Amino acid sequence: MAPKSKGQREDLKQEDVLQAVVIADSFDLRFSPISKKKPRTLLPVANVPMLEYTLEFLSAAGVQDIFIFCCHLGEQIRSHIRNSKWSDSSSPCSVSTVLSEGCLSMGEALREIDAKSIIRSDFILMFGDVVANVKLQDIVEQHKKRREKDKNTVMTMVMKKTPPTHCTRCHEDDLVLAIEQPSSRVLHYQKLAYQTKVDIPVEVITEHSDVSLRYDLLDCHISICSPQVPQLFTDNFDYQTRDDFVKGILINEEIMGNSIYVNVICEEYAARISNLIMYDAVSQDIMSRWTYPLVPDNGNSTESTVSYGRHNIYLSKDITLARGCKLEENVMVGRGTSVGSNTVISHSIIGKNCKIGENVTIRGAYLWDNVVIEDGCDIESSLLCDDVLVYNDVKLQAGNVLSWGVRVGPGVTIPRATVLQSSPAEDVDDFGDDLDPTCDKTDTVVESCPDFGSRGQAYVYNPPTESDDEEDEAQVQDVWGLDNKTDDEDELSSVATDDQSDLSSEGSLPDDEKMFYREVLDTLVRAREENIRTENLILEINSLKHAYNIDIHDLHGMVVKSVVDLAMKDNPDQSGHQLLTSIKTHMKKHMPLIKNYIKGSESQLDCLHMLEEFSIMEERMSAVLMKLIHYMYEDVDLLSEQVIIRWHQSIPDEEGHVEVKQQMQPFIKWLQEAEEESSEEDSD
Repeated sequence: MAPKSKGQREDLKQEDVLQAVVIADSFDLRFSPISKKKPRTLLPVANVPMLEYTLEFLSAAGVQDIFIFCCHLGEQIRSHIRNSKWSDSSSPCSVSTVLSEGCLSMGEALREIDAKSIIRSDFILMFGDVVANVKLQDIVEQHKKRREKDKNTVMTMVMKKTPPTHCTRCHEDDLVLAIEQPSSRVLHYQKLAYQTKVDIPVEVITEHSDVSLRYDLLDCHISICSPQVPQLFTDNFDYQTRDDFVKGILINEEIMGNSIYVNVICEEYAARISNLIMYDAVSQDIMSRWTYPLVPDNGNSTESTVSYGRHNIYLSKDITLARGCKLEENVMVGRGTSVGSNTVISHSIIGKNCKIGENVTIRGAYLWDNVVIEDGCDIESSLLCDDVLVYNDVKLQAGNVLSWGVRVGPGVTIPRATVLQSSPAEDVDDFGDDLDPTCDKTDTVVESCPDFGSRGQAYVYNPPTESDDEEDEAQVQDVWGLDNKTDDEDELSSVATDDQSDLSSEGSLPDDEKMFYREVLDTLVRAREENIRTENLILEINSLKHAYNIDIHDLHGMVVKSVVDLAMKDNPDQSGHQLLTSIKTHMKKHMPLIKNYIKGSESQLDCLHMLEEFSIMEERMSAVLMKLIHYMYEDVDLLSEQVIIRWHQSIPDEEGHVEVKQQMQPFIKWLQEAEEESSEEDSD
C-alpha cells in the first residue's frame, strides 16, 4: 500500500482536533438589570468571571479549539479574552471569539457557526456559565465509539444523577427522560418546569423491552455533538434551542434515523448558573470545594494569592480584619478589603476593595468590588454589585439584588426579593439578557422608588410579566429569596409528613430531613460493617447534606443525634445506666466524626437543641439526657459551660420543654457554682 501523502496526514490530524463551541449569551432576562452593564458570562462567581470556569474545564478536558459565540455586549467578552492568559503563546488551547450582536438564540448561533464552516469533527456544545469538573475525555471517547457503530448518532447529552430536592436543581431544570437500556439511547424527552403531568407516548413502552424512566437527572448543559449538528440546525429553522433540537430529532427519528444518547455521571460536579438561585447554590458549592480543582486557592482566582484555612475560609492578600470580627464558615475576602470590629460574616463572598463597618452581620451574601457597608447593617442572602453603598443600620432581606451603583439608607429595611437599580433610565435597544426583542418599552418596568432612605439612590426593577412563552413564565416564578414550591409539592410534603409522624426518632423533621437522617443512620451502620474510615464517612455525610439541601445548623445536631440513636437502636431493651454506657461507647468510637462537626459555640448549641427535641420524643433518651450532657462536657470536652447555660436559658416554657429545663436544673446549678468558685480563686 502506498504511504499517505502529506495532505492526507494533515487532514487526519485536523479530524483528531477536539473542538468546543461555547455560547456566551443566555438569551433571557434572568440576570436583568445586572446584565445591562456586563454580559452574564463575565459576572463574578467567587471573584472569578463565570466564563473562566468553562474555559478551565474545557482546557482540562483536552479541547484544542474553543470558539466563544458572543452576542449581547460581545466586545466586552472579546476584550476579556484578548487580555487573558488564553491569548498568550503558552495557552494550552486556541480560544477564538465569534461576534454576532443580532443573534437571538442558540439555534441562530449554530446556523452562523455552520455558515463559517469552522467545525471539522465531533465537538462539545455548552453555555459559558457552566461550572464542571467532569472527566470529559471518557465521555467523548464513548461518543466516538458509538458513532463508529451508528453513523446516525448526532448527540450525547451529559446528565448528572441528582434528586429533585438537591440545591443545584431548580424547577426550570426538571425533566423526565425515557432511556433505552443498555444502549442509553433517549426515547422520550420532556421538560417539566412547573408542569405536573408527564406525557409519554405508549409506543415508547410497548416497542422497547427495557426502558428506564428517569426523573432524577440534572441537565448539565454539556453536549457532545457530531459534525452534522450545525447543518441540522441550518436545515430546520424551528430549532431555536437545544431542547427544540432534541424534540425534533426524537419526533423524526423514524424518518431521518438520527439518534441521541445520554451519559449519566454520579460523582463529578456540573451545574449551570442559569439564575440567581443557581448563582447562590454554585457559589456555595465552590466554597465547599465540591468543584475541585476549580477552587479559589488553586490558581483559578483573579487574585494573585488566596490562602485556604479551616472552615473554608479564603483570604487574599492586603486585607484588614479588625479585632473582634468573626469569619465563621464558607467565607472569601478579596484583596484590599477591610472588615470592622464585631462584624460577623458567614457563607458569603466579598470582592476586592470593599469596606465593611462595625457591628455588621452578613449571611449568605455576595458583595462584588468596591462595595461599602456602613456600621450596624444586617445583610442576608443578597447580591450587591460593584460600587454599591449601604448606609448605617440598613437591613437587606433574602433575595435582595442591588445593581451597579445603588445607594440605600440609612435606617431602612428592604423587602424580600426586591431588585434595585441606580437609575430609572432603560435602553430598549439592548438584546440578549436585557430585553426580549419582541417587547416594547413598557415590558420592563422600573417603578419610581419608595423611600429607600434619605440618602438613597435606588429604583425598583420588575421583569416583564406578560409572555406567551411557558418557559418564560416559569423563569419569572423562580425568584431567589422566595419559596418557589408548587401547591402540589406542598401537598405531597404534607402527606409524607403525616404518613411518617409515628417515627419517634425522626420527630417532627421535614420530609427531606427525615430522608437525610435515615441515610445518615444507614451510612453509620455500613461504616461499622465495612470498616469505613472516618474521613470517608465525613465525605459521604457531606455529600448527603448537599443531596438533600440540609442546613448546616441541622447537620450539626443530626450527626450527634444519629450516633446516640444508633446506640439506642442497637440496644432496644436497655435503659438508664446501661443505655448511657452504650451511648458513651458509640460516641467514643465516633468521636473524630463528631468533633469534625461540633467545633464552635454555634454548632454546640445546635447539638444541644437537637438532643433536647430528641429527649422530648424518646422517653429512654429523656432519662439519660442530663448525664449524657455532663459526659459531653466533663469527659470528652465537646461542650462548654457557657454554651450549656445559654442553651438552658433559651429553652421555651412549653409542654415537653419545661420538663427538660427542670431536669437539667441541678446540673446548671452545679456549673454556675463551679464558675463562681473559679472566679473567687482567680480574684484571690
